[in-house]
Amino acid sequence: MADVNLRNRWETNSHLRGLVDNSFDEGHYETAIMTLDQLRASGFNPWPPHLRQLIYISLQTTDESRGKDGLDTPTINSSPSKIVKQQLKISLNPIPPRAVVNARRLLMAYLHTSAPSLLSRALPRRKSPMFATGQNEGDSPFARRAAYILQFRDCWELLCTDLTSRQSAVPPTPGIKPRTRNHSQRIGYDKLDASCAEANVPQVITENAWPLLEWLVSLFEHDESMSTPIARHSPLLADQLLDNDGKAHLEAPVSIIMHCLKQNQLQRQRVAGRLLSLLVNLTIITELDLNALAVVIYTRVPSSIQLSQLLSQIGHSTTIQALKFRIGLCQMLIGGQGPTIVGNVPKPQPRIRPRPAKPIGRQESQPERSSILKPSILSASEVLRLLRLPTPEKPSHDPSFTPLWCPDDQDSDWTEAISENIPQIIRDVFEQQGTEASMYQRLLESQVIGWRRARNAPSYSRKSNTETE
Repeated sequence: MADVNLRNRWETNSHLRGLVDNSFDEGHYETAIMTLDQLRASGFNPWPPHLRQLIYISLQTTDESRGKDGLDTPTINSSPSKIVKQQLKISLNPIPPRAVVNARRLLMAYLHTSAPSLLSRALPRRKSPMFATGQNEGDSPFARRAAYILQFRDCWELLCTDLTSRQSAVPPTPGIKPRTRNHSQRIGYDKLDASCAEANVPQVITENAWPLLEWLVSLFEHDESMSTPIARHSPLLADQLLDNDGKAHLEAPVSIIMHCLKQNQLQRQRVAGRLLSLLVNLTIITELDLNALAVVIYTRVPSSIQLSQLLSQIGHSTTIQALKFRIGLCQMLIGGQGPTIVGNVPKPQPRIRPRPAKPIGRQESQPERSSILKPSILSASEVLRLLRLPTPEKPSHDPSFTPLWCPDDQDSDWTEAISENIPQIIRDVFEQQGTEASMYQRLLESQVIGWRRARNAPSYSRKSNTETE
């Protein structure tokens, strides 16, 4: 009961909501944002409609020169139709840039005071939500425009869409029941998407959506950090990728990763590695396949430089899924073909399961035991096979050797390999390849020495003796 009261503490306070709503409705955006910031605390959870309004504001432009031309002030002699038309133009006029910046800052600040599961309630999602959405959003034009966010299929559509143009293209249909209206609007959105695709309009990330992408990735990372270390993943990210039938939709996030790699700004490039790490760790659930993700990334990355950049960005991750993903990419680089990641347990086919009843204040970060896979690693025989392979002839990717630390898995074949087989194979492969190859030879030989020392460490010896006894 305490969790329920904490969750609804602010949401049931109509007076506080009214203060913010009135400021938004009257166009005092900075005052409304300042009020929300003053109320921001661990004991006050933001109301989902207010979060959607902040998201809507954050997607607006910060260019003061845009949207100000062509807005004539109606005079006393103006006709009623002209007055209504001018009011509509004013209602669609861009929000002040300072309010846009403050909204983006407040969204990031909420990550430090509110749980990710509470913040995610403002986002559209492919899975049906466990609670009602779109209720009591407000009757003002601004509130209705912010509630429009719920019509999207997932959060990725927010990044590639100009909200103002889409709302102008699909006018509201009064007199229709809510469910029918939502369905008719969804059809209109799909037609608009099709027309944009026919016009070859790139729809990956609009310039105004980069701060929101940063917020979304940070939200999923925070959610992932709250999960158990043995099954590190973000359930909230899964809600954005999996529909009610368990089908995974990876096209949008993979396209975002590729688009981030093409950017000149280093911060935007790093978002690609952060999002990829989230996807890789999420493959621990049964509905997502690590092999398929590795093949998609390998085929979509245009150059070996960008692929090396991705590998370096996810190199700090210590999860088993990240290790297996890096090994899978190295298999493709060395072998020149799509791999089957050795040691990956076959996944059962996803099926519709009844959702168990859970309390409102449930911990989103706790994974379901039946949906988590037992991790495994690459065998020593596969490592030896890869070392013996010749240099691939694929021109788009150069072979790259990255240090891959073998977990302490008590593999007798691996112990023999690092003592005898691997050093000899390294000499046979690299000695006749020239100066550049000798550099890789020295790196690999030093890496093997490190593996030997790890095997001969006292902690390893004590562990082996204990298991033998």
